[in-house]
Amino acid sequence: MHEFTLHIPTKFIFENGVFQRAGREIRKSAQKVLIVCSSGSVIKHGYLDALLNLLESVGVRADVYDKVTPNPRVSMVDAGGRLAKSLHVDAVIGLGGGSAMDAAKGVAIVAKQDGSIWDYTTANKTVHESLPVICIPTLSATGSEGNAYGVVTNDETLDKSAFVCRGARPVLSIIDPELTMTVPRDYILDGAVDIITHVCEAYFSSYDNDAICNDKMALALTETVVLALDRILKDPEDADARAALAWASTLALIGINEAGREGPHTIHVVEHALSGMFDISHGRGLALIFPKYLTFFKGLLSEKIPPFGRVFDPAVQTPDAAIAAFEAWLGSIDRNLMFGDLDIPSSAIPALADSVLRTAGNKNNEIGAPKAMTRDDIIALYKMCAEK
Repeated sequence: MHEFTLHIPTKFIFENGVFQRAGREIRKSAQKVLIVCSSGSVIKHGYLDALLNLLESVGVRADVYDKVTPNPRVSMVDAGGRLAKSLHVDAVIGLGGGSAMDAAKGVAIVAKQDGSIWDYTTANKTVHESLPVICIPTLSATGSEGNAYGVVTNDETLDKSAFVCRGARPVLSIIDPELTMTVPRDYILDGAVDIITHVCEAYFSSYDNDAICNDKMALALTETVVLALDRILKDPEDADARAALAWASTLALIGINEAGREGPHTIHVVEHALSGMFDISHGRGLALIFPKYLTFFKGLLSEKIPPFGRVFDPAVQTPDAAIAAFEAWLGSIDRNLMFGDLDIPSSAIPALADSVLRTAGNKNNEIGAPKAMTRDDIIALYKMCAEK
């Protein structure tokens, strides 16, 4: 393992039913807040009204910005930031899935820094300060409730890029697995793939780093997701399985799993171009890319792939068998995908590769991976996604 410093200042309150304490807990951090959410599920299922009532009951003033959509756009985040600044709020609350929580972080940054959130994406510069962020996840997927990351899509170029801000790491996250009971099946599946990808990105990209504890943790979290998802699909009311998936989501990208190795998240980088340009589900894009990525780097990852495959089939011994087992599992949840399944034309591949390099390329016009990927490598990986 490499040397590392890990500081996780977020206060996590994790309990079935803890949402009912949200007002009292939030009042400890803020007296005036802006709730950032979508105009869909959190309103449909009554979560927004419930939160507003809980805040009002303890004297916390709240305004609502319900403009969040999947794959949040820069213009929406910027407008929310200007609103938060004009309202002089103490904190920004992200209520919903990863898009709402990422948008809340972006809003909190813009409110503090001015300018545009795009000014602070990884293609531009680092930012350290934001308004305090509070997260209440209603979906187990991105782990945004426990980290300092967010992702936004440029309205004009459709480039999708991450931002990192230590000040935007939530000061408080209220994780109530009961809130995930209303999540549709497709979103549960996409979220599970996202969690596994978060867990395994550094596991695979840090192939030259001996990190026994991290490797075991990554595989254990992957197995947890597989087992919990299976139970939820059999019994959607399984509260213990919902809780396991919710905590796995948080642990996957909280920093513990990556500490000491911190390999690049290549699969996410390559996927972001897909969901930015074609507005597809992020989880489905990851399901598309992940097994092809393993095949692409099979030679370099020959020792890492079989243990991963044994999560899905204990009999796995070889990289090929491991990849086949993973694909079979993806197929069992309707997520063994190709470009055609997501209406992505192969003609878009050059533009997708260019988007990847604009948002994540280094000075050599490469992206990090087990072995640095050039434009030709990125194109070759995409072609694997387009051709049977």
